[in-house]
Amino acid sequence: MANPLNTLRFPLHGERLIEASAGTGKTYTIAGLYLRLLLGHGPLIEEGADAGQPSAHERPLSVTEILVVTFTEAATAELRGRIRGRIHEARLAFMRGHSSDALLAQLLDEVADHELAARRLLAAERQMDEAAVFTIHGFCQRMLKQNAFESGALFETEFLTDDSQLRLQAVSDYWRAEFYPVDKALASAVRALWPSPAALLREMGSWLDNSELEIHPALGDETLAARHQAAMSRIAAVKREWLAQTDEIRRQTDGQISRYTGKNYEGWLAKIADWAQDEASGYAIPKELERFGQTVLEENLKKGGAVPTLPLFSQIDQLLASRPGIRDLILQRAAKVVRSRMQASKRQAHQLSFDDLLKDLDGALGSSLGERLCERIRATYRVAMIDEFQDTDPQQYRIFHRLYGGHTDTALLMIGDPKQAIYGFRGADIFTYIQARRNVSAHYTLGRNWRSSSALVGAVNGLFERAKDPFIYEADIPFLPVEAQGKSKALLLDGTTAPVLQCWQLTGQPTFNRGDYQSKMARATAAEIHRLLTLAREGKALIGDKAVKAGDIAVLVRTGAEGKLVQQELARLAIASVYLSNRESVLEQTEAREILLILHACQNPSEERSLRAALATGLFDLDAKALDGLASDERAWESAVQEFMEYRKIWHRRGVLAMLRALLHRRNLASSLLASPYGERRLTNFLHLGELLQQVSSELDGEYALLRWLGEAVSRPNGQDAEQVLRLESERKLVQIVTIHKSKGLEYPLVFLPFICSHRTAETPLYHEADEAGNRTILDLTGADSSLAEADRERLAEDLRLLYVALTRGVYATWLGLAPVRAGAGKSEKTDLHHTAIGYLLQKGEEGDAQTLATALTELAQALPGVAVGEPSLTRPAPLPPEEELLGEPQVRHFSGSLERDWWISSYSGLAAQGHGHSKGVLANPGFDDEVVTEAAALASEQPEEAPQPSIFTFPKGARPGTLLHSLFETIDFQSAGGEPLAQHIATLLAQDGFDESWAQVLQQQVEAVLDTPLDTGFGEPVRLRDLAPERKQVELEFFLPMGRVTAPALTALCQQHDPLSRGNKPLSFATVQGMLKGFIDLVFEWQGRWYLLDYKSNHLGMSPADYSRSALERAMAEHRYDLQYQLYSLALHRLLTLRLPGYDFEQHFGGVFYLFLRGMPQGGIFHTRPSRELVLGLDELFRNGDRSGGVSSTDLNEVEA
Repeated sequence: MANPLNTLRFPLHGERLIEASAGTGKTYTIAGLYLRLLLGHGPLIEEGADAGQPSAHERPLSVTEILVVTFTEAATAELRGRIRGRIHEARLAFMRGHSSDALLAQLLDEVADHELAARRLLAAERQMDEAAVFTIHGFCQRMLKQNAFESGALFETEFLTDDSQLRLQAVSDYWRAEFYPVDKALASAVRALWPSPAALLREMGSWLDNSELEIHPALGDETLAARHQAAMSRIAAVKREWLAQTDEIRRQTDGQISRYTGKNYEGWLAKIADWAQDEASGYAIPKELERFGQTVLEENLKKGGAVPTLPLFSQIDQLLASRPGIRDLILQRAAKVVRSRMQASKRQAHQLSFDDLLKDLDGALGSSLGERLCERIRATYRVAMIDEFQDTDPQQYRIFHRLYGGHTDTALLMIGDPKQAIYGFRGADIFTYIQARRNVSAHYTLGRNWRSSSALVGAVNGLFERAKDPFIYEADIPFLPVEAQGKSKALLLDGTTAPVLQCWQLTGQPTFNRGDYQSKMARATAAEIHRLLTLAREGKALIGDKAVKAGDIAVLVRTGAEGKLVQQELARLAIASVYLSNRESVLEQTEAREILLILHACQNPSEERSLRAALATGLFDLDAKALDGLASDERAWESAVQEFMEYRKIWHRRGVLAMLRALLHRRNLASSLLASPYGERRLTNFLHLGELLQQVSSELDGEYALLRWLGEAVSRPNGQDAEQVLRLESERKLVQIVTIHKSKGLEYPLVFLPFICSHRTAETPLYHEADEAGNRTILDLTGADSSLAEADRERLAEDLRLLYVALTRGVYATWLGLAPVRAGAGKSEKTDLHHTAIGYLLQKGEEGDAQTLATALTELAQALPGVAVGEPSLTRPAPLPPEEELLGEPQVRHFSGSLERDWWISSYSGLAAQGHGHSKGVLANPGFDDEVVTEAAALASEQPEEAPQPSIFTFPKGARPGTLLHSLFETIDFQSAGGEPLAQHIATLLAQDGFDESWAQVLQQQVEAVLDTPLDTGFGEPVRLRDLAPERKQVELEFFLPMGRVTAPALTALCQQHDPLSRGNKPLSFATVQGMLKGFIDLVFEWQGRWYLLDYKSNHLGMSPADYSRSALERAMAEHRYDLQYQLYSLALHRLLTLRLPGYDFEQHFGGVFYLFLRGMPQGGIFHTRPSRELVLGLDELFRNGDRSGGVSSTDLNEVEA
């Protein structure tokens, strides 16, 4: 029995469940309970099981003792803000002694010491930045970190916000290990199911996170080859029998079975015969074979016809009832292996994903030290409030139940609404809520709707009360009608109060297919919005006394495709709209693919194919004639090449975002996009992608890494990543097209639900089953009809909850698009409406036809005031004329500030570039720098000869191979690298970067040789890379060094004075810089008490080890200015050791520098030096205090003269 919740009498101890229906003030209630906990408020409970007990917590709490948990960062920020605001209001009320807020006024009456209360609230307000308001993952991460001993958590871990690359890597490894060794026939069967590892990952990706998922049938010892052979034998047996019994099949079916005559019959037999004769058909079974199963034949037997007795017909039934295949076995094994590989990879890299946080805390609470950990957490957080509790999963509930279950001195308050549990696709589990509801005896409800008008609340109540079991699970999710607070306003059309629930009904034919239904309803919705806005301009469409505005209107949809239908219809009527979804990624949009092509062209402007592809994108808006003209107009083509070279310079100097903005400005993209259909959407996507790429580039090693990241991200967009989710394209008050999921928690004055009769039946047999241990989640890979039926029942239950969310968004009026919709072809007039949520309610779960729907709607309209039924207008009106706006004379704003133009984030390559100023200032390209340019130029000038024998000397040259070699050494464990694991890793990298797998053996031999080569340090015994344990090395050490005013003459003089390699080189020539120096050191390691830096070089110096002698290396080092690189990197390491190493002394602890020219090893290719103490300290002084000589570089003079 649920009790109505009284915020000021609610018991603040024990486990309690609060069910808050839509619009009933859930957040307001949470903030009220929070106030009481801060104040220690709570009179005696007057009734119920706790009568006579105090409702207060045992003492007033601070904000650090009250845990509030919700599920998204956005919800956390909103909840924190609402609580902070409520505390502020309450503090002012206690200071003033009065309040117009009913709850605060009652608190003033019941709290005796107002001065003490105000002091407590002031302290809380000041502490709100420390308040324990977290996401569920944030809470778990904090608990693991703060209680590392009890939880067994590692002290140093990297938090992995996106594990998609890790998933793909694990699936690719499984794919190679499992499928590369199989024969051609089996490989073809696998590829028929999934053409690539990515396709396999797409099918099973959502299962990997659910470690409690039971997959049926259970995985046995059967091998894939044995399963395949047995399955093909079953199919081959039916084929053989069919070919042998062709005449008998005809004799027993021709003329004996209804409709088994004529062209159709002959066509069926011909298709089956073709299949039976095709030895390469694999697992494909023609659908026509179903017509010759014993069951179907007997069902269609003509009156007086002879029952078919051929054993083959029963054999066909058996084949179809248990279709042979390998899919379930592969999925079972893949899920197990991939999950294990991912965990192993994360353990090795000391990484944790979102799901690991939950798993690790859950495991720690259930361990031998679990009770001690529980006590520590309960001592920290005396009260826990779980918001949106309906979205929990079994693991999340188990964590909080272990922490607070059975402890009456603490409180666990679970707040949510099971009718709004709509995030099953994210792992939310309504059955967990049901289990919690059964475990907790104290149930409370918020029963007054503050959002919608009384008539609309009544209409929604009445609709859900039509069905006996409106949410399927009646005993556990009852529908309790809410009361309406009542709105004084209403929608007035032509002076008449409009219906609050307008039910449009398509008529004129027995059934409509989904496409026809959706196109008609999209047109009707646009026409009605046009009518509302037209009336509003005439002062005849009002909400209260204010005209309806476009921003008052929301169209709620399930998918982006539905949203586009409406948006297109609105655009035809010149009505602007915006589309919002919390599941669509910006990387799914056309602009992402276009920017990828543009970035490729910027990296290789002289490569004709790349440049043409970029210019052909919609962003450049060139027609076919203009593109063709570039081929014959040499000057125009050279201009385009030069333009993209300029973009490349900006990219290198200031970053990818600055480059894209330069493109935006030069090509006048903003105005051209805004003048085109959906221009605001496209421009928003373009700018969003620029910001996303700039953010990602700060975590990657150069431009090629960014290109690779974007290419992979476009192929696998992640709509769950908050950074990728589509942004609102306009702040203007336009018609909003919103997914129902995105609309949850929001409200709109007027709401349209045009496609409410659309649905999709469950295709995956995933369902839940209760037993004594709780709820089990089962995936039945056999696809049994009973499993699919149960999965579809759960799908309908979630669709009903989704409908409830949609119907409770409106404040004044809601429009529903209804029709007798039927999927598939056929002459039946029965509809599929009872499988939809709205049809289930209207038709009370019964199948029906168009008349059934019409009768149900009539009953609804007669029973509920404010409900109207009618046909929608399908006439498309003339476009809406633009609204005249009176604007004042535009005023030009003048910028009076100053800009620092000589502050840069520079890099070694920016300083080394001769005469190019800061051309490579923003993005450091660690490890490659000049070698990328040099290798690319060499490639362009060389002519291919006869294919040489594969070796490290013939391995391709250029940027991509260099990136691959660096990535290889950065991602292996030096000590264990070798054998099959290393071979698989190399094969993965080769495949990802588009290299032939034949290079795998060459690279493996070279990697093992490099790892085993002794490096002479000059101090004691040599070191091998294989000797370095993970804790003694740091891969890809990123640094930022502050720079004072550094000039080229000062830096040249210092380096030439102290380094012989620099002494023989040309003076540096770069514009004076100050700001930050950014870089990445490939490897820093410690050996016998000294620290070294090491850089990998993929430069191709020749075709034999002799080309990598010491003298050859010195020439290469000087030519590419690697001397400056190691000097700057030595300064960075010196600064790091000064900060981190107690008692650091340069002579004692700084070991030196190794540059490994990988192609020359092991016979040569090792450059070793140790910069002098005087050089490093001189660099430290120059970068710390700048050039005090007042010198000016030649580049500075050139810029002044220009």
